[in-house]
Amino acid sequence: MELSHELDPHELKALVKQLHQGDVLDVAKSVRLYSPDAPSYPNEVAGVPHDEPVMTMETRLPSGLSVIVSQDCDLRRMPHLEPYVVVAPLTEVDEITYREAADNMSTRFFAYPPIEGHEDKHNLVVDMRVVSSLEKTALLSSHIELIPCPLSGPRREDLLNFLGDRFGRKPFPDEIERQVIRPIESALKRVRQREGFAGVFSSVVFVGLRWSPGKSYCSLMLLLDPKLRERHKVADDDVEAVKARLQKALNHFTRNGDYSVIPNLHDVTKVQATVVLSHDEIPFEVEQLELD
Repeated sequence: MELSHELDPHELKALVKQLHQGDVLDVAKSVRLYSPDAPSYPNEVAGVPHDEPVMTMETRLPSGLSVIVSQDCDLRRMPHLEPYVVVAPLTEVDEITYREAADNMSTRFFAYPPIEGHEDKHNLVVDMRVVSSLEKTALLSSHIELIPCPLSGPRREDLLNFLGDRFGRKPFPDEIERQVIRPIESALKRVRQREGFAGVFSSVVFVGLRWSPGKSYCSLMLLLDPKLRERHKVADDDVEAVKARLQKALNHFTRNGDYSVIPNLHDVTKVQATVVLSHDEIPFEVEQLELD
């Protein structure tokens, strides 16, 4: 496919040089595919004429904002090689969901600071459940505002890791997913919500699982950053309290399965690399879980 001869190549080169993952666009629309035979939200498509098995649905974003989630290497390529920019909406969420996202405890949402010129929008998160492709050349339009990424250097790194986890999460066998991963998620959710434990979870920088086929024992390892512990005033007694509560919750959520999960919490500086590498990293997946 050839680009329009009316596009200025110099302008295109200047455009791709200024784009960065995490930049904000005042793009207030997303598009998704759905089947009129089995829609997720029947009320939205009631009465809509349809004669195709798959159709498109346009959604207006209440915040009016989207975030570029394409990798920088793709953004640097000219449109004839990488013609699209992948964007995800900025969505307003409740305070609890926002706090969990800000603590890197979500694989769906990533917390954003207030956006200049849009200070009336609060608790904004990148919603990775909804992604759309936007023609890269559309960013030449004078009607689309490009707002430089408002994240600090460390938070940009967090965004990169968040997107990598979202698109490249390690697949586990169905049995482990069902009997181990989901109970871990539910246990983390339960313990994280306990008042006084937020500082410990805000200090966690790695969650890993070690398991072996045919063996019922599984090791859950949470590593804490000493500097974050100091910032959040986390004492050893706080860590031990979380460990005890987490063990109790894990026992509860694995009670009907074939596996037991033993939690271990350590400072990241006190664990050998070989021990860390023996654990498969799993994401914080603690939002919107049903607890029994």
